[in-house]
Amino acid sequence: AQREFEKSLLAKVQTMSDLKDAVDVMEFKESVVAYKPTEDMFMFVVGAGNENELVMAEVLQSLDETLHTYMRGQVFEEAVLEELETLLLIVDELVDQEGIIMETDPDELAARIGEPGDSLIDQIPIGDQTLGKALQNARDQITRSILS
Repeated sequence: AQREFEKSLLAKVQTMSDLKDAVDVMEFKESVVAYKPTEDMFMFVVGAGNENELVMAEVLQSLDETLHTYMRGQVFEEAVLEELETLLLIVDELVDQEGIIMETDPDELAARIGEPGDSLIDQIPIGDQTLGKALQNARDQITRSILS
């Protein structure tokens, strides 16, 4: 059912002639959908039909601006797929599991996820890492300090 929803949503947006390079909102099959075209893909945020349209648009705008900041303006399908882990981290910082918005400031979101090329393991406190990952992290840090 979700796959069909996604296919029909994409088909509807692709047939719209007045697409702007900005976030727009519409109602679609009892849902509120915020969408934004990019170079070669569309970004969507979908919520229940009773969700606030302005809030949905703000969430998508924050996601888009954070991606542009992190990826230095290179937001296209292949690059986003390569940085899928980062995209998921941004979404995790943006909203929690229940869909409650936690942060919408793109600069704050970008700061929370770190710089491009940062290893996610470096951002996890050493006490929260498994022994194997902690040893690997220590080995990587020693190697970096020797090489620099």
